[in-house]
Amino acid sequence: MPAEPSRKCVIRIDGHTFDDLHDDLIAVEVADRADEPSSFAIKLQLYQTRSTTWSRVDDSHGEANGGFLPWQRVTILGGYDAEPDVLIDGYIAGVVPRYEPTASDSSLVIWGYDASHAMDLEDKVVAWPDKKYSEVAEAMFRAYGLTPQVTDTQVIHRAADSLLIQRGTDWQFLRRLGQRIGFEVRIRGATGIFAPPDLASTPQKDLAIAFGDDTNLVWFEPRLVADLPSKHTMARANAVDKIVETAAVDRSPLTALGKRNGDALRAGRDLADHKATAIAPADPTYDLGHMTAVLTGARRRSDWIITAEGELDGILYASPLRAGRTALVKGVGPTFAGLYYVTEVIHRFTPEEYTQRFKAVRNAVDLTNSEQPKAESAAPVRVASAGRTVAPP
Repeated sequence: MPAEPSRKCVIRIDGHTFDDLHDDLIAVEVADRADEPSSFAIKLQLYQTRSTTWSRVDDSHGEANGGFLPWQRVTILGGYDAEPDVLIDGYIAGVVPRYEPTASDSSLVIWGYDASHAMDLEDKVVAWPDKKYSEVAEAMFRAYGLTPQVTDTQVIHRAADSLLIQRGTDWQFLRRLGQRIGFEVRIRGATGIFAPPDLASTPQKDLAIAFGDDTNLVWFEPRLVADLPSKHTMARANAVDKIVETAAVDRSPLTALGKRNGDALRAGRDLADHKATAIAPADPTYDLGHMTAVLTGARRRSDWIITAEGELDGILYASPLRAGRTALVKGVGPTFAGLYYVTEVIHRFTPEEYTQRFKAVRNAVDLTNSEQPKAESAAPVRVASAGRTVAPP
């Protein structure tokens, strides 16, 4: 019988590790998200010294000795055996000590976010003339020392027609741009990502339940909601030409992750030429290209007909599940088995265990021929270097 893999959780503060920090660890939680800031929380034992100061809180135990202050850089790595993944590389946003009458019951919680935290501090009013959304994203990421990983959005917002105005922080503005067109905005280590969901990359290690020796899920709960709009439309009045301009998107821009997508499931509802339609609010500054981009984003969001949650047995899976990538779910029957896009993973470490709770979505049901499950477990997949974070030196 093969030995259990060795579980690892490594915490670096400003690039350094402290042995006593790991000795005092109560729990670590990392929320790895595909389209929101990733976050972390670390809970530690808090001690009172003979001089009545408290470990890692008072000045005499400052950050040089493993203490914590806002804006210190925190890197958390997790996984198994020799090469744990970087789960988050970010900054401390808050420090919360809890003092109990019995000093040994006291604790300290440190929490924070990835590099998006730095992008969400300064409110601005900025004009972005003659720019694409992708050009704005690239410029913002570079301004914070991040390497852009940006998909070209094609539509240029001409200053003479629709001047693009930022009101708010860089992060708030970039998130609004992404939401308009169905793009994800996230930070992975030193990389800033502005792109639609990536459904074509190599899937992660399989997730399985009720599947014999391959089982690694504690539970899995998919929810099918097929009553979403099939068609998205928008109209605006062209004051110059005295006409009403309309745009419509009624086909999915995403690759189907199964045999039957939402359109197939809605076929009985959508009678000929009478598809369920959602009318998006128009903006007088939108041109036809921008209208189509916004409608395509709305269609991307309505494609997710399955939302799912589950929990992994860390020992059996023996790998960190990551948000923003696909994974094959098997053992739940032909309707709900297949590729899912992982949107969030909560990694929780304690001295006794490593658990992973996750959320995922799917835009189709039924297995494709290439997804028919096999009896043996899939080998772990090497993550492409462009899609994973790197630890600080």
